[in-house]
Amino acid sequence: MRTLLLTFFALTLSTPFALARDAKPLRVGMDVPYAPFGVRGPDGVLTGFEVDLGNAMCQEVTGQDCEWVVQAWDGIIPGLLARKYDLIISSMTITAERRNAVLFSEPYYATPSAFFTRASSEFDLSNTSNTRIGVQRGTNQERYVAEILPDAEVVRYTTTDDMYLDLIGERLDAVMLDAPVGIQWAEDDTKVVQSGDFIKEPARIFGEGVGVAMRKRDRKLAEQVNAALDKLKNNGVYDELMAKYFSFDIKL
Repeated sequence: MRTLLLTFFALTLSTPFALARDAKPLRVGMDVPYAPFGVRGPDGVLTGFEVDLGNAMCQEVTGQDCEWVVQAWDGIIPGLLARKYDLIISSMTITAERRNAVLFSEPYYATPSAFFTRASSEFDLSNTSNTRIGVQRGTNQERYVAEILPDAEVVRYTTTDDMYLDLIGERLDAVMLDAPVGIQWAEDDTKVVQSGDFIKEPARIFGEGVGVAMRKRDRKLAEQVNAALDKLKNNGVYDELMAKYFSFDIKL
């Protein structure tokens, strides 16, 4: 009996985050819709690249899928700091400004940005005076358009759905957002086209890649998240999910 008890306690101590926290699932904040990273299906279930990757990561840390909490982008860091969830997995670029507020995992992908417009539009990126460009509030793209294209009128949105509707409805000349999201729009609607090349610079705006965000005090959790992501990259799961959702390379 003593041997069995000692074995049980040894296993308990060696098991990661799960048993140490009574196997509670990790609560993860995400802004949706943001296809192909995260979108809610007709049945209410979240799907997408970051949903699948996040669930695989949570399985490694706790033995359970993530408990997803939908949160609008402009309140996503305040929600983390207010303990509404434990992590943010929502295409959040690692920047110096955000590092002041949160702790990041190692980056797990780097996505370019791009402009998208209507196929019938005469939008010209070399002359943006008197143009209306939509961006999601609080994003790198908002900062880019405001700083790099000062002649344009910046129209800020809470959700990408509203941006899309105003673009199609000809209330915007163009939008700027993460390229995979716009590419998904273009695949679903032939009225949407990419305008110009991918944009990845300057680094002061577009940061160091996308990471999982946590509260600064949660350093042990950050170690576990990094270990889980590293394992998923080494065992092939990460590459399988990349191939499932993307036709071009967004790996670091």
